[in-house]
Amino acid sequence: MNDFFARQENARRNTGRLLFLFAMAVIAVVLGVYLVVALSLWFHEFKHGRSASLWHAHAFFWSSAVSLFFIAAISIWKMMELREGGAALAKALGARLVPPQTNEPRERLLRNVMEEMAIASGIPVPDLYLMEHERGINAFAAGFGTSDAVICVTHGAVELLSRDELQGVMAHEFSHILNGDILLNLRLLCWLGGIQAVGQTGRAMLEGTRHTRGRGGGAILLAGFALYTIGYLGHFLAQMIKSAVSRQREYLADASAVQFTRNTGGLAGALKKIGGLATGSHLVHPRSGEMSHMFFSNGISDAWLAALDTHPPLKERIRLLEPRFNGIYPKVTPLPVPVEEAKHLLKRAPQPKPVQEYSGAAVNALLNSVGEPMQQHLDLAGQLLSELPAPLLAATHDSVAARAVIYGLLLNSDQETRKRQMEAVATLEGDHLAREVTRIAPDLQFLPPQARLPLLDLSLPALRRLNAEEFARLKKTADALAAADWRLSVFELALRHLMLRHLQPHFFPSPLRTVQVYGVRGVQKDCSCILSTMARVGNKDEGAAAEAFAKGVCLLNEPKAEFSFLSGTECSSKALTAALSALDGASPLIKRKLLGACLECMVHDQVVNVDEVELFRAVADAIGCPVPPWLNFPVPPAGTALQAPLAPGAEHRSDSAAGEP
Repeated sequence: MNDFFARQENARRNTGRLLFLFAMAVIAVVLGVYLVVALSLWFHEFKHGRSASLWHAHAFFWSSAVSLFFIAAISIWKMMELREGGAALAKALGARLVPPQTNEPRERLLRNVMEEMAIASGIPVPDLYLMEHERGINAFAAGFGTSDAVICVTHGAVELLSRDELQGVMAHEFSHILNGDILLNLRLLCWLGGIQAVGQTGRAMLEGTRHTRGRGGGAILLAGFALYTIGYLGHFLAQMIKSAVSRQREYLADASAVQFTRNTGGLAGALKKIGGLATGSHLVHPRSGEMSHMFFSNGISDAWLAALDTHPPLKERIRLLEPRFNGIYPKVTPLPVPVEEAKHLLKRAPQPKPVQEYSGAAVNALLNSVGEPMQQHLDLAGQLLSELPAPLLAATHDSVAARAVIYGLLLNSDQETRKRQMEAVATLEGDHLAREVTRIAPDLQFLPPQARLPLLDLSLPALRRLNAEEFARLKKTADALAAADWRLSVFELALRHLMLRHLQPHFFPSPLRTVQVYGVRGVQKDCSCILSTMARVGNKDEGAAAEAFAKGVCLLNEPKAEFSFLSGTECSSKALTAALSALDGASPLIKRKLLGACLECMVHDQVVNVDEVELFRAVADAIGCPVPPWLNFPVPPAGTALQAPLAPGAEHRSDSAAGEP
């Protein structure tokens, strides 16, 4: 299976292929409409004894123009309808938002599973939606990216699947998010909507003739039948495109889910229950057909032609997971209501040690884990969640308390600075929120450093429930707290950037960025800024930092590209933000080189500290590369590391500044 960056590159290329197929389908529909017009004109000329011809340049121009305008208008309308991303799609299917603080046992179980998956994947916790009226077992992920992704699950899945089976389904959907499938699916939905609308128009005209009398009824009937026939051609082509895109990605998502959970029984068990359930995975909502390519399993009736199915056959998917499957599906009955879900989290692997010394091979494994979470990451995520104090975990699920969590994470250890920070909270947010910060501050004080950014990820669903005014106050207050000591730490930079990256699009949607840079030379100054900052975070000595920078730059080697070790003033927070924004538009292969260069900087001094890990996470997230939690890999025997082994007993340097505030 290709790594994350290769799959992202493939997704970008698939978008180009999809555009080509879409263009071919549009041409077929346009020619079909012209053929109907040409036959009508030919019949009219023949009837009146004139010389008949199937070619009419004027008619071709106007029929093509009207057809293209109609298809484009419907496609643009679909895009406008879905501009809110995954949430708009979930609502279109009648789903309701499951609040982060839900106490309903089955919903709480589902949220716990999803939160574990999100922390293990290194992405923000998606919003969770429930299709209450759907009794079949199904689910889908939707959105433009990790910032606005949602996961929607049917009532049947929640009621009939065990925890392991829900985990398998969730892992499948998270792989669609990580692989970039959700963006491709949304584009497919918008583009094909215009083609399918031609047939829907013809169907409406046919139905309208039942209430039409007079001489015009026959003409309307004929036109409606012609459009319906052409629309069926468009529908056929749309289904072919959906099938071509969807089927292979379902296989990949199944494989990624098994790699994630290391439990084939969970995913296979969910698929078997679909086979054993009378309603299977079918959905009753009238719009499920147009979104059929997005579901975990086939949400509509099987196509008359196997090549038109958007999902592989159920038994084939099961046998790839369990080769000895005998083809007999189990009897499916509702499961008892889960109780004391929180205790399940305690049955996890032992707590990993804090970030210590790592070999070059272990750090290189982190690069390979980008977008590739594994069962160890899931265990670590469960451990982190189980060890969070109950009041702190509950606070991440409430929109008011979640703001207090963010402010509490920014509190300084110096008492004078902390006093100024609390005064700022009371002034900007009110005394009630200041009291909430005071309440949870003791729990945050003893929080392991590696749990700080996951705590932000957990808080994001609640923070999305803020209104625009509250979000503006959140930004202003967070900036005031970070500036209270007149310096910007690495953690403050990482937290602020991650928070804005994943919340700003929710409150102020902006056009989706496409790949604009395909060569390192186009972002050489931005790479220099990132690597200079990374080198200084891990090295107090300026000479050692310059050496670390030079080591990292070696991985960015490209003809005519020039890199320079920038001064601290040239790497201000404003410059870093601009650099990250520019690099977000780079190709996946450039992003891989940059992250590899960052890791080279990190291991140059043979010590990896928490600040370096958090900055690496922020950089990777900013350029769309989710990083799972840092694992304590065993140090391999001498001679097997890609880098020199880390010096035993080396101290962490966690007081580095990341530039001027």
